[in-house]
Amino acid sequence: MTDAHAPGWLPRFLAPRHALAECDIIEWHGDGVADTPGADARCRLRVEIDTRGDAPRIRRAVFSVFGPPVAVACADWACEWLGDRTIDAARGLMVEDFEQALALAPGERYAALLVIDALASVLVNLGS
Repeated sequence: MTDAHAPGWLPRFLAPRHALAECDIIEWHGDGVADTPGADARCRLRVEIDTRGDAPRIRRAVFSVFGPPVAVACADWACEWLGDRTIDAARGLMVEDFEQALALAPGERYAALLVIDALASVLVNLGS
């Protein structure tokens, strides 16, 4: 595959910046998990919340993914996007945001849905 034909999400898969490290011992405020119907992909998101100010904000988010490279790329992008966003803004994250940011092909939408489902789980676990 030449660079001109590489998927838009490939650089993020090759160098994710928000993957959860085993040695990361911070106390996370929210944790959510989702998987695909065939259980061939699983995503876990964890968030750290900043409650100072008018509205709680997601200070930091990290992920772990078992699945294809596009799922890793989607989770990494979402964690970057979530940083310093309000909980309400997080609820508004849509598949179209992933498609635009990562140039997802129609057959790759499931990876964005997987991450959105994990985020919904996080928000439920936060009591939001």
